[in-house]
Amino acid sequence: MLQVVAEPARIDRAIKRLHGALQGVPARGVRLTWRGGELRTTIHWAVDDGFWWAVEPRHTRDALVLGHAPAPPGKRESITCEINLPRQGADRKVAGIIAVDADGALYLAHSGRLSKAGFREFLADGVWRDLRWPDGEETEALIVAPLDSPRLTRLLGRFVESVRRFKAGAIPEPQTALCVDPSTRASPAEACDRSLVDVALHEELSKRGVFGGRTDLFSRPGERPQPLFALVANGQPEELAIAVGSLSLAAARNGPDVKPILVAPADLDALGQLPFACVRYHWRGARAVFDGLDDALA
Repeated sequence: MLQVVAEPARIDRAIKRLHGALQGVPARGVRLTWRGGELRTTIHWAVDDGFWWAVEPRHTRDALVLGHAPAPPGKRESITCEINLPRQGADRKVAGIIAVDADGALYLAHSGRLSKAGFREFLADGVWRDLRWPDGEETEALIVAPLDSPRLTRLLGRFVESVRRFKAGAIPEPQTALCVDPSTRASPAEACDRSLVDVALHEELSKRGVFGGRTDLFSRPGERPQPLFALVANGQPEELAIAVGSLSLAAARNGPDVKPILVAPADLDALGQLPFACVRYHWRGARAVFDGLDDALA
């Protein structure tokens, strides 16, 4: 289980790591506004991920201030959300959390509490994990991103977009879950990466008309066989066995009505010969790119 970090020196290192890892084009002298306040500061626009960010020191905490920005920010911007991080101790009244796993990897997390209730249900397919606090209490939090991830900016941008849609009253997006549940079987870092692969695959399938709706996302209505996907993210034997087993079972149950397709990292060599198609993916920047998808769907 993840542990909440409370030591001041460790929190300070984590915040500096977060600040150093984030990318963006600076815009100086921007007037930021929110309900009941405003400030003028330098923000950084993450061009490819459609948001801006700034780290603002407060009295007892640092505020990671975030705003939706599909276009270049102007001289006045509205804040979409803040992730407040205490400089020392552990405070369950503050939404921002620095968490650490058993291997010492640090994560930026959020309690899920926003200005209105229901964010947990809205973002049900997020990476939600149990945390243990220094006093022994356990709560659940959304893992926004691993602080060491090369895709931290992309993951943070997805969080900002989710908050924006939630506050605007949008309906939850259909879950893009594949036939192996990523939320409970992978480490938090692997689950975050897996969510990016899942979204990228969904986008590529949508371009090709492979979209069957909420309950049967990856199917072709009226066409047969229907493609059925299983995603391998970390390549560990247990995950691979579950993915291959689930596809084999689906093929045995449904016969020619389904077409099992395994999606696996390009550098995974331990596959051998499979009785079904395999699509490989690799990272191009923060985006998953798929090799052989058209051939697998044919």
